[in-house]
Amino acid sequence: MSGGGGSSGQNFCSSNAGFSGTPMWKLKQQGQIPNLFKEKEEAKEKEAREAKEAEDAAECLRVVVDAVSLGRTELNLVRHLIVKDLRKVAARSKIALPTGGLFENRAPLQLFALFDGQSSAEGPGPMAAEVCAKTLLPKLLRNMSVIPQGYENSTFLKACLKKAFEDLDKEVLRNQPGVQDGCGGAVALCVGNKLFTAVCGQCELVLVEAGVRKGNKQDPSKAVDMGCNQGNWGLPDDAKFLTDNGGMVFQGAGGKLMTSNPSGKTTAVSRSIGDRVWKGSMGGVPGSLRLMRSVPETRYQELAWGEKHLGLLLTSAPVPTAVPSAQAAVTISDYELKPRAASGDIASRAASAPQNANSQCTALVVQFVPYNEKAAAEPAAKKAKREAESVRLRHIVVKHQDCGQPWDPVRSVSVSRTSQEAEAILRGALQDLVQEAKTIKLPAGSKQASKAALQPTPKFTALCKELSECTTAQKGGGMMGDLGWLQPDQLQKQFGPAFAEAAKNLSPGQWSDLATSEIGIHIFQRIA
Repeated sequence: MSGGGGSSGQNFCSSNAGFSGTPMWKLKQQGQIPNLFKEKEEAKEKEAREAKEAEDAAECLRVVVDAVSLGRTELNLVRHLIVKDLRKVAARSKIALPTGGLFENRAPLQLFALFDGQSSAEGPGPMAAEVCAKTLLPKLLRNMSVIPQGYENSTFLKACLKKAFEDLDKEVLRNQPGVQDGCGGAVALCVGNKLFTAVCGQCELVLVEAGVRKGNKQDPSKAVDMGCNQGNWGLPDDAKFLTDNGGMVFQGAGGKLMTSNPSGKTTAVSRSIGDRVWKGSMGGVPGSLRLMRSVPETRYQELAWGEKHLGLLLTSAPVPTAVPSAQAAVTISDYELKPRAASGDIASRAASAPQNANSQCTALVVQFVPYNEKAAAEPAAKKAKREAESVRLRHIVVKHQDCGQPWDPVRSVSVSRTSQEAEAILRGALQDLVQEAKTIKLPAGSKQASKAALQPTPKFTALCKELSECTTAQKGGGMMGDLGWLQPDQLQKQFGPAFAEAAKNLSPGQWSDLATSEIGIHIFQRIA
């Protein structure tokens, strides 16, 4: 008698029909049944191996990056994107990327972009820039996902960037009827150590290249144009497109080349995303002519990461009018691996120029971290132990009205300055300290260098006394500004994760970039 839901003997035997009761382990051994467990283990091992390869590749191609926007920031005319791991975004979006050619060995993918509503024929506006910032990633990733196998090369990647700009233009014109303004855009995509750039309109994108070393001297860093002087009617292609479509170029105030549309509006911008009244039938405005395009200039460059090539600079349209790219390149190299200070310096100089009184000046600085072969070869266990060690720091802190306690305990006064003003004070101090450090020769050997770093320099002592709003500034001698020994968890708790991460990556004697905590804005030096 069989129970409810039980199987008959006939049914049970039929599941092994043809194997005459041979044990399961024997059938697996003979290859009659797939060894699913082994396949799963092999898949796990492959996945772990690929993840380790990707991690090693990413370690070779690290960046530090930050952006500062000053001036009329309340208008939100400029939007920027910083994506250090584009593969994670693709995975979360369930978009499968190519695996061959430039994408082999899970090459790290990093993207940096800026969209500027000031580079608009219709006049400054925030809406097109916001749409572009929100929709660039899915559009670009979809374009990359359909690259045919065997064609994962520089030509097709440049085409992907170009199509992404066309897709953004269509998104604004067709799917966002309430958006009347336009914007320019600058995008930098790193596929491993291959740089692809696309620039449309009057934003700028430059590659910072180290100056040539001549004996003990080195020439200043220089800016390599990766998309500058775009979006103006002096470009022959843009002028031809305009005249072919019924427009004309004329000189405006100050000799600036301009054009006008049938409604009588004038502009000096020749390329943009959006700007529907300048895009003819695409913009859906009756009686308009298609006088402008959204086609970007695309370029490709193989990078000598952190050696010959030091980083990237993406700027909104007003910045180059006050800070030429050659000057900006020198600023970026002076603030080595300090993108917050570098971007703040460039944006501050641009915003203070008279012609930019009503503009939003944004500078996005990407700096390539030189590959540390010794650190990369360090065993994982040793690296974890090192990162768990305590560090000893000295610092200068300047408070501002938005910090946790806007009170200066050294001078017993309340603090009313803005965070921008606090950063400006510390940028000047950091520049002095970095320049002083270049004149100091540390002893050979890490132990001797660490001992030398314990003693504060005359410049630090003077600046700490003058500027720091922390009671550590009142300590005497070598203890001035000293925060003592701090465990990683203490750093996180007292100063936040960004501060802790910056401290972990410093060697004894090195100065940090500007770092923000609830206490205020800091610069700090690791002394042990």
